[in-house]
Amino acid sequence: MDRPNPGGERDVIDFVSSITDTARQRIEENLPHGFVRLKVAEAERRQAQHDIRSVEDIVTELVRNSRDAGAARVLVAFQKEQGRYRRITVLDDGCGIPADMHNLVFQPRVTSKRDDFEEDRYGVHGRGMALFSIRSRAQGASIVSSAPGSGTAITLTVDTEKVPERSDQATVPLLEAVDGVDGVGVGPGPHNVMRVLLEMSVDSPGVEFYLGSFAEVLATVMKLGISPGGGSKNEIWSNAVGITDARALAEASTSELGLPVSERNAYRVLGGEVTALQTVFSLAKTGGAVTGRGDIRGADERPVTRETSRKKASARSPLKRLGAADIDEIAEGASEVVKRVLGRYFLKTAGVARVRRGRGRIMISFYVTGEDGEEQ
Repeated sequence: MDRPNPGGERDVIDFVSSITDTARQRIEENLPHGFVRLKVAEAERRQAQHDIRSVEDIVTELVRNSRDAGAARVLVAFQKEQGRYRRITVLDDGCGIPADMHNLVFQPRVTSKRDDFEEDRYGVHGRGMALFSIRSRAQGASIVSSAPGSGTAITLTVDTEKVPERSDQATVPLLEAVDGVDGVGVGPGPHNVMRVLLEMSVDSPGVEFYLGSFAEVLATVMKLGISPGGGSKNEIWSNAVGITDARALAEASTSELGLPVSERNAYRVLGGEVTALQTVFSLAKTGGAVTGRGDIRGADERPVTRETSRKKASARSPLKRLGAADIDEIAEGASEVVKRVLGRYFLKTAGVARVRRGRGRIMISFYVTGEDGEEQ
């Protein structure tokens, strides 16, 4: 005859208890017909999952906060590491956040909009859920530095296998003529981070938006800080602007601005080897990427309509004939050339070349790292 197994019974009891305890933490009340009333914390957690579904959503919420803080300039540092982790830092010269609020602003329902909320093309803003949602979905979201009247630097890392992003982050969407006061809107192009910032630029013409790598944003900060009327001693980047030593600049960039650059890249910034960024709107404007509005279109461009765009796309169709073997051949040849040239500067490629066909163009992209493994 089998003996009783009290240990097995205990395991079953513990298992059932763990399930019921988890449910008890999530559910405030069981209702008829299988309905439940969730606890506030669980409802907030689920809302956070809904609000932030992509890297583009994260950038949208962060730059909306900068815009609402009265910023005139918003710089987004955007860099991929290990082909998976997207590091994001947003700098602005807005009204800033008091030190004792740096952690509290990440809690749910905490907002500076005391009396009302706002609504724009992205939906309702001002519920006090944006930063809570971002921290729930990202890794290590924190305010690096901020104080009243000094602007804000906020940084975070996103695992793109859990929170995806658009595969094409390099293409600038087109501007096009639309009905309205300013007569300009965002037209064709990928729905990437660049589009988010371009839409913000169109909707908020008094705000300048920039997008680039950590080193490029640092170079832009240095330029903004020394240009006539471009800087203020109260801005969070004013200390970095006065630094002339590469090591000290790299340390200040990391600790004060949330822009982790190597000493070598800081040296390149000081030497003018890293070019300051143009605004996102300027990139779209000077690239001739405007349809039907001559005073914004590139000077060497003729007016372009949707009909002529379709005809041009049709004329470019021969690229569709390229097969997989052709693409592999292009990737292999490009890799050899790029590796040889980068080697002269102690740089190297990471991973394989990516070859894509566009409208009348072939796009080849690589991840590039330096001696210290930092992506360029």
